[in-house]
Amino acid sequence: MLAEPRRSQAFVVAWAASIFAVSALADPRALSVATLAALLLFRRGALREARRVLVGVAPFALGLSAASWGWLAVRGEAPPVSPFAALTLRTVLIAFVTFSVLRRVELLRALAPFPTLSRLLVLSLAQVHALRLLATESALGLRSRLPRRPRTRDVLRSSGAITVALLTLSARNARDVGDAMRSRGFH
Repeated sequence: MLAEPRRSQAFVVAWAASIFAVSALADPRALSVATLAALLLFRRGALREARRVLVGVAPFALGLSAASWGWLAVRGEAPPVSPFAALTLRTVLIAFVTFSVLRRVELLRALAPFPTLSRLLVLSLAQVHALRLLATESALGLRSRLPRRPRTRDVLRSSGAITVALLTLSARNARDVGDAMRSRGFH
């Protein structure tokens, strides 16, 4: 068994190779076999990661594939369902493998020998944290302004302002990071 950070680095390299290999698969049967192999390989915590994928990734991937197929069918070019099923299966498999690997890897330690990648990871994590904080504060603000629990309609109505705030914060953070990187000699 490898010690840290070599173990995490090996996981990251194996993850990148597996994602590359899965990206080349186009047959739904092959993708189904690869999904079963991934479930067996990552059986510890597989239910938690599968739930995460089924809630967060699968509906979007399935909806996008169905919409694409529907658009082509409306135009009179009814394509076979197989490529769209493969697209959905591939997306779900990549998400499952990624979540499973991230659960087992310490990314900061794995990327420590690579300063540029470490900086990029830290910047990405800081951006995610800032945006998550803004979204949470916006949801709490909406909840405090209403005498009842916000319904879907209330959330949708306030989402425009939240989206503008998120985009403004993202642009400002990106500008600040770009200025900081330029001042340190990155071009």
